[in-house]
Amino acid sequence: MRIQFCSGVVLAALLSGLHAAPPAPAADEAAAQATPLDRPAQRSRLAAHGALLDVAEAEGRLVAVGERGHVLLSDDGGASWTQAATPVSVTLTAVHFADRQTGWAVGHGGVVLRTQDGGSHWTRQTDGRALAAALTEALRAAQAAGKAALADKLQRFIDEGPDKPLLDVLFLDGKRGFAVGAYGLLLATDDGGERWRVACDLLDDEEDRHIYAIRQLGDTLLLAGEQGLLYRSTDGGASFARLASPAEGSWFGLVGTGDELLLLGLRGALWRSDDGGAHWHRLPVDTKYSFVAGLALAAGKGYLLADDGGGIWRLTTGDAAPRRLDSSARFPLAGLARTADGGVVASGLLGALRIAPGL
Repeated sequence: MRIQFCSGVVLAALLSGLHAAPPAPAADEAAAQATPLDRPAQRSRLAAHGALLDVAEAEGRLVAVGERGHVLLSDDGGASWTQAATPVSVTLTAVHFADRQTGWAVGHGGVVLRTQDGGSHWTRQTDGRALAAALTEALRAAQAAGKAALADKLQRFIDEGPDKPLLDVLFLDGKRGFAVGAYGLLLATDDGGERWRVACDLLDDEEDRHIYAIRQLGDTLLLAGEQGLLYRSTDGGASFARLASPAEGSWFGLVGTGDELLLLGLRGALWRSDDGGAHWHRLPVDTKYSFVAGLALAAGKGYLLADDGGGIWRLTTGDAAPRRLDSSARFPLAGLARTADGGVVASGLLGALRIAPGL
């Protein structure tokens, strides 16, 4: 199996568990045989200081997800956190909310979880095992359409089993959503996740690069990933077309407002487009670390960026390059989210860091 994951600390941790780890010793035989996909996350006093790979804001509440199936909630802007119950103990890689109550988290083993009470409780919608039927359905459709390369890719997914991690999730509303992952895996739903379909046919048939991020910027959907992977949809995800990449390195995120886009990438790669991705120019950044998350600030105030060396960077509107803030963390970062008081919380390998309001 080809594995070309990035060398960044955060992404390495995020992607390290393609195969489920063996279960920890348990008191009874049934528990001992349970896999991380079936074993609920254990309660831990240290959960808030563990690896939190993404954080989202849901109308005043912060929800962070991470290793061992941990979900952490904060109702005071990140000053304190409580752990929510989840039905899995696999690594959760991303979280997104359609509204204050309804959200989804994705992770290793193809797992998709949903909450309908703001993150307090979570249920499993699907995982790699349940997706076997959807993969078979997509394979038959590809074979019927004469798409040999796509059929070969889907057959590999089936043969290799339910080990593919999902790396990001996005819902356009309470019904329409997408999840993306390793080796070009793309899932879609039109009913809030009650049924997920394999939608790899929306990409080029031979696409097998990892998709690290899916973002909605205005009416446009964008995919970013391994080895310069860039796709754009202007019809709500009904179709995707390749977008010319300004470089061959991997992209771990993107952020933007209006026609302005920022591509965040490997070893400090930072590119800006002022015309929706038609043309790009590189912003000079003196860092060896990879940019992994970005956040648009209030109108006219630019962006906040995070890297996998703990750096937090500010790019003010009109500036030619970002500057590293003194509030940078002492641990690798992975996610950024706004707080209700105008501040920012960054999540990473040692928990969450609250950044002062007023950015």
